[in-house]
Amino acid sequence: MNTLAVRALVRRILFSVFFLSLLGGAGGFYLLLRNEAMDDAEKEARNLMAFALAVGDYTEGHITPKLAPHGASEFFEEMVPFYSARTVFSTVSGKARQYSYRQPTVNPTTPEDAPTPFEMEVIRRFRDNPSLTEVTGVQDNPQGQLFYLAQPVRVSGEACLVCHSTPDRAPAAMVAKYGPLRGFGWKLGDTVGAQVLTVPLTEQLRGVIGLVGILAAGLLIVFGIAYLALSAALDRLLIRPLDTLASAADAASRSASPGLELPQSGVREVRELASAISRLRLSLIKALQELEKPETGGGDAP
Repeated sequence: MNTLAVRALVRRILFSVFFLSLLGGAGGFYLLLRNEAMDDAEKEARNLMAFALAVGDYTEGHITPKLAPHGASEFFEEMVPFYSARTVFSTVSGKARQYSYRQPTVNPTTPEDAPTPFEMEVIRRFRDNPSLTEVTGVQDNPQGQLFYLAQPVRVSGEACLVCHSTPDRAPAAMVAKYGPLRGFGWKLGDTVGAQVLTVPLTEQLRGVIGLVGILAAGLLIVFGIAYLALSAALDRLLIRPLDTLASAADAASRSASPGLELPQSGVREVRELASAISRLRLSLIKALQELEKPETGGGDAP
């Protein structure tokens, strides 16, 4: 019996089992925590979006009616719902640039509302699918990964067309401030832009990776100890007794002495195997002895 080969096989099996368990445990834990981080980011984005929309609704319902009568000679940006929502959002988020709330449009009134390539792709998705009301996902950004929540900006009423259909319908103060070339051409039912809100995701994912690393290190220590303990136990209780039994059985097969006994050590199954081999050997010895006895029989009388 090649003891070294058996030991190597047992260790390979143990290593494969522990490695796959470590990989599956750490991978499953990572996916679980990553999904939880994504859910938290989505909840935060929805709360902030609701906050921004509430500011816009308040502006439209309370601020715009009071400033509109005074806008004949001067256009007040504060009466635009999105401007108020963006200003309040920027004040609340402070210097955390990963938090952003934008309303890019295809033909913006101001250049700062021009869509980025990513935002243009989001707007295109809303245009291609009029029934689509929301888009979420992860955006790679120089500042890190960002979770984004986007909703379409669709012209659903005549109120939008007052300022954005043609320059001659728009307030004169607005045209004087922004010019007659940008922010016009909207039609009822058109998807002209999107509201895009982003929240940072990089820090959460780093925390997930850190927790997975701690878990993997803990599992590695546990599996390492278990690997050494199982290897030693199998070697002492199974491999060595089987090797000893194989050598003794080979020696016994070359001897006809009935008094030769096989070793009785190792786990119960190995001891039972040794007893069975001993009984089989004794039975064979007795059978051979019977065959070797001279035949005796009665002869004819003279």
